[in-house]
Amino acid sequence: MKMMHTQIPIFGGLMTALALLLAWPVVADAQHVVLTDGRRIEGTAIRARANGDVILTTARGDVTFTRDQYREAWAPRPAAMDQARQHLQARRFDQVISTVEGVVREFRHLGWDQEALVLIGRANNGKGDHAAALSSFDRLFQNAPHRREDPNVRWHYFRALLGAEELSRLEGYLNDVIASGERSEAARAQVMRGDMKVQRGLAEEGLLDYLRTVVLFRAQRDVQAEALFKAGEALEEMRDQRARDMFRKVVEQYGDSPYASRARAKL
Repeated sequence: MKMMHTQIPIFGGLMTALALLLAWPVVADAQHVVLTDGRRIEGTAIRARANGDVILTTARGDVTFTRDQYREAWAPRPAAMDQARQHLQARRFDQVISTVEGVVREFRHLGWDQEALVLIGRANNGKGDHAAALSSFDRLFQNAPHRREDPNVRWHYFRALLGAEELSRLEGYLNDVIASGERSEAARAQVMRGDMKVQRGLAEEGLLDYLRTVVLFRAQRDVQAEALFKAGEALEEMRDQRARDMFRKVVEQYGDSPYASRARAKL
């Protein structure tokens, strides 16, 4: 039997075609396309053209989605992604990059290119090459703007901005998160805003952001230790003897935090 190939037009006929597609059985863990309205279409095979069109093979034939009709398209997970994550955990940053560079090319428009760019950005941050990390994240957001709001991506991007000294860009993002973000996100943003001010040579202003975090975000325990420790460092830079009080609080109140051992070394 000849396979049917359907081109879904940009204008007209889309809702009828979608009704047919959504009525077909869902295959668990299959290749899929997520439409711009959030609906998900499953398939048994998927491929992409260079222009971003995606062809999804279904039980009824091949269906083509143009780039403006879908938000995401996903192929089966490539084995290289698991290998790269193992390298990242072991801090083998160059191996991360070499492992997933091919994924960026081979899975373009098929989801895993996005995840590969995130891993490349994180690896470059780990190497201290924040300009290269920033380049990876900017490529990601150019092709997938919605990933800018992904909390699993956002903080790695912010770290790249901070390290690359793109402080004006970073400041705008941090202020938005502080003003409208969820509590734990706002607390992290306020600490990073302090980091940004310290990096500018404004230790006293950075100290105020750290202390605001300590006072206003008491419930965010994972951020408290970092804020106290960095407040101590800012006071230390200002040659203020109260720095030891901050380090002591980290050790006494947050002994299970990674910052406790660093604080203990300063006492």
